[in-house]
Amino acid sequence: MKMNFKKLVLASLLAAGFCFQLSADDAKVISLVGQANFDKMLADSKNHIMYTSEEMNSKLTLLPKSTYSSKITGGRIPRQEKNFSYLCENLYYLKKDFLLKQSGSSAKDITIDDVAKVCRSVSKMQGMMYHSSTKKKDMVLYKKCYMVSGLGSKDPIPDQNTGNANGQVSYCLQDDNSFGENTYKLSYFQEGDTLLMEFLILDKMGFLGVYPIKPEKMKINVLVTDCGDSLLLYLCTDLDAENPILVKKQIPESMGERMDAIYKWFIKQF
Repeated sequence: MKMNFKKLVLASLLAAGFCFQLSADDAKVISLVGQANFDKMLADSKNHIMYTSEEMNSKLTLLPKSTYSSKITGGRIPRQEKNFSYLCENLYYLKKDFLLKQSGSSAKDITIDDVAKVCRSVSKMQGMMYHSSTKKKDMVLYKKCYMVSGLGSKDPIPDQNTGNANGQVSYCLQDDNSFGENTYKLSYFQEGDTLLMEFLILDKMGFLGVYPIKPEKMKINVLVTDCGDSLLLYLCTDLDAENPILVKKQIPESMGERMDAIYKWFIKQF
């Protein structure tokens, strides 16, 4: 009986030590996303989970707790009952050593300032690849991508990517392989260990001469939190589109492909 008790105590101490080690590495991530979502990310080969909804009153289910959570929640795209509503959330747990290896970098760390520079270097999105489920092959997503001086301008300006990003408002033009040229307003917020970038479409978007997504009816949020030895990346596409019958299949496929392309681009920029 004494031996069994000693074994039990030893097992308990080992378990406590393991939990302490796990807590020391990942407690911050768990506090932001919850234990259940953390476990789901670890169970995936990309440390990734996704949620989509076509409900008019969809809720954000993967949004981490952060300085900017209320801003993202309060900035949802308004829905109209007759339209097609779409929400796509992606959550990634990214170890910094993995990101540095992907980029072939000799750096020893990644800071939130590094993230701010990456998220403002929009010209580096030009030529990024995506996998087209329609054509069943990898293709260039953005034939052109660069910052412009404002709505209506098509002349490139240098990336505005120096200093703290908080409060910065920029504009960019993207020539999408499927949707053509579109202009976005880019709003940046940076505080402490967290960065938020908002892409808001400023002109109509569509394909085959039909433009179901109207100005300011689509927003992409990129939220990044520095968690010590890892980054927590949250990508969210939120939109309301006309012509539901036409776009019901096209939009989920296209936006899913583009979110995956942004992830693949992001992990190679450091």
